[in-house]
Amino acid sequence: MSVRRALIAFLALLTVTMLHAQQADPVIDWIRNHAVPLKTPEAGKGFDDMRPLQQLIGQARIVSLGEATHGSREFFQLKHRMLEFLVSEMGFSIFSIEANLPEAYRLNDYVLEGKGDPAELLRGMYFWTWDTEEVLAMIRWMREFNLSGKGRVQFTGFDMQTPTVAASIVRDFTARYDAPFMTDVDQAMKISETASANVGPAIGMATGAFPVSRAAGKKVRYSGYIKTEGVTRGFAGLWWAVDGPGGVLSFDNTQSRGATGTTDWTRYTIELTVDASAKAISFGALLPGDGTAWFDGLTIELDGEPFTDASVMDLDFESASPVGFTTGGAGFRVDIDTSVAHSGKQSLRMQLAPTSPTDAAARWKAVVSHLDEGRAGYRIAGAPERNIEWTLQNARVVLQSMQMSAGKVTRDRSMADNVKWILEQNPGAKIVLWAHNGHVATGGFSYETMGTALRWMYGREMVVFGFSFNQGSFQAVSQGGGGLKNFTVPPAPSGSLDATLASAGLPLFALDLRASPEWFRQARGSRQIGAVYPEGAPYAFVSDVVPAEVYDAVLFVEATTVARKNPGR
Repeated sequence: MSVRRALIAFLALLTVTMLHAQQADPVIDWIRNHAVPLKTPEAGKGFDDMRPLQQLIGQARIVSLGEATHGSREFFQLKHRMLEFLVSEMGFSIFSIEANLPEAYRLNDYVLEGKGDPAELLRGMYFWTWDTEEVLAMIRWMREFNLSGKGRVQFTGFDMQTPTVAASIVRDFTARYDAPFMTDVDQAMKISETASANVGPAIGMATGAFPVSRAAGKKVRYSGYIKTEGVTRGFAGLWWAVDGPGGVLSFDNTQSRGATGTTDWTRYTIELTVDASAKAISFGALLPGDGTAWFDGLTIELDGEPFTDASVMDLDFESASPVGFTTGGAGFRVDIDTSVAHSGKQSLRMQLAPTSPTDAAARWKAVVSHLDEGRAGYRIAGAPERNIEWTLQNARVVLQSMQMSAGKVTRDRSMADNVKWILEQNPGAKIVLWAHNGHVATGGFSYETMGTALRWMYGREMVVFGFSFNQGSFQAVSQGGGGLKNFTVPPAPSGSLDATLASAGLPLFALDLRASPEWFRQARGSRQIGAVYPEGAPYAFVSDVVPAEVYDAVLFVEATTVARKNPGR
């Protein structure tokens, strides 16, 4: 046999061997044998291909639909089709989405009674993720279904991140049925509004601009006295920054040697050299954390010579306001204290504001208790039972928002509680949930997911569908800055859940994982892309999950495209 013929024979044998190995892969074979192929993600195409899902879902009261990105058209279309099937064929009557509870219920007025413009109401849920053509089409279908006489489906939401509308609902109710309590509600609203504005890392700041011409090329010695009380997080300190044509030339703060806890007046010092090419110099005092700090007796020396130009800034804080300094910071009050001083009669005080999320949560907890205890009185005053319960739930939403900001109760736990409340208002009803994979999953993440909490509450009355895709496009906010953009990713990494599902060669299918082989009970990579994505990173947010532990079933899409914007925008 010639060398050429031998090579051809070897390559043919190798190809056959590889194909045989692929065909013989027991995991891929199992997927092909147990998958429920779906002919299309689009609603309105009939249900013949979906009939096997009836057995998969069984008598479940909750069907949770995840998503592997917040911006894929086919995921949204498939959720619409699943809702259409579950409502039309399996008696589900409530839809609930990962969106703020009272704002979502405004869309319920549209789907049940035709009130309002659905495109405007969709925008009023705040999230760009749902402000799409696909979600709007689903909402309009819900309205058409309710008009058809075939049944009734509600539109609800279970999130609680934004408390404004919920708080206004509470105020309107108390104004009508509990006028003496309005003062308490108004105070709680004011505190929660301030606390919401201060969400983020708490930091007090005083910032001054030093004349570059005075300091360029010189050695700076910057000192000041600091006194603290109750600084349990972070530190109180001084800072100095020098910027040049290309960015930061030098920077120092006293983070590693700053004041913590409760301390008496102590002097702190920063020393550095200002480059001759400096273009800007900023300096000041800061308190990133909590508690209270006082600053006084600041001094600046340039090559050993004191800087004493009081027309530029008041370094001893003896003026009525901090002359030469811009003050403020998330969650902090920064002002002159006339009762505490190291030198002179005054100092600069930074104090964590009393309107923190923790304080706001305490106020709203009292509001919830008052409303709950006042039910009988509200009934006597003529308030319908439904209005009483609705007001109380909105008060809980504000409380949940403040508790989340204070780090007391997680968002996922509150969302699970809100789903429970929705079901309690509709005894015997069955609900379809729409959220990210990371929320519907019954475990596998670094936090207690909504799905985990609901599993404890409802057990096997809930069936969770995770979503997976192999490749394609989606929209997300560019990580590190930038607006909403379109991203495209290549086929999933070999060995991942997504790539293995793709190897079955089926473009669209459902797969029950509850009786799956051992392969699905080990950690496998899977794309879990949320609202942001980094540029130039084809395999970002590939996280390990144990498929059969986090989902009951999976809906797989081979290739995705970008969700389309709400045409009413």
